[in-house]
Amino acid sequence: MIGKKVGLLLFTAFAWSACIQLVEVDLPPETPKLVLVSHFTEGEPIRVRITLSQPLNAGVNVNEILRHGDVTLAADGIFFNRLALDSTAGGYLFWRSRDLLKAGVRYSVTARFPGFDTAQGSDTIPSPVVTVGLRIKGDSIRVLKDSAGLWIMRVPVQIHVTNLPKEHRYFAFGLQYELRKGPSSGSGAVELRPASFLANGRTLALTYGTPENLFLINENYWNDGNTSVEVEALLPYMPAEEHPTQLHLEWRTLSTAYYRYHLSLATQGSPLSDPDALFNNVEGGYGNISGFARQRKSVSLPQ
Repeated sequence: MIGKKVGLLLFTAFAWSACIQLVEVDLPPETPKLVLVSHFTEGEPIRVRITLSQPLNAGVNVNEILRHGDVTLAADGIFFNRLALDSTAGGYLFWRSRDLLKAGVRYSVTARFPGFDTAQGSDTIPSPVVTVGLRIKGDSIRVLKDSAGLWIMRVPVQIHVTNLPKEHRYFAFGLQYELRKGPSSGSGAVELRPASFLANGRTLALTYGTPENLFLINENYWNDGNTSVEVEALLPYMPAEEHPTQLHLEWRTLSTAYYRYHLSLATQGSPLSDPDALFNNVEGGYGNISGFARQRKSVSLPQ
């Protein structure tokens, strides 16, 4: 395989002139490595998604390769579970433990697959460090109609935290709303949907969306002494057949590995970011193995 050619511009400045030299450097091609991603919490099994850092030759069934491996879980350095292969409804493969996890234990995932380096990552589920309150401003709720016939309930929301620590302020949150299906709010099935939100410029600048429909809060958000997150939740629905009944908050206290990974993921593409600075805590491979603690709050919506 021909190595990659990378052009490096070497600039030397002088008082009256400048010299530019183009140097070509041969970089050896990197063989694919295992990529492990898992975010886990107390009272649930661990689920590990395993992929490859780059594609193999055409015609190779990667899923078939990744079925034939050995993935184990250790707790504080002692063997805990051999993970079983499972799949989502969409056909994505993942590896799952039989037993549930506990906070304060350091869990280590080790993946061994023929033809690849052994990959291992570890982390601990943190304890919740703040008390969280959820409040809506009922007298300020508005319902607007859009051109597609949807009604959008706009709900001012305040998430208040107490016992905020002086450091390691690593948090994320997500909002969902509950819809009662049917002609009246007292009948029909219930559906949960993620809620988007509007906020002031500072809040939007210091919160980052994640692939899990959660929003990472930059640790600098709290530097001005503020202990609340205030947003306006947007809840679209069809008034003839759906009725919003409750708003749900999921608040996460994050480990350092979880926070650093998602912060680096969210800031990729920024003019100030390093394109190679994606946080990695997997030895022998790539990815992120990290823990979080979960708190949930709910509030009823006016009918």
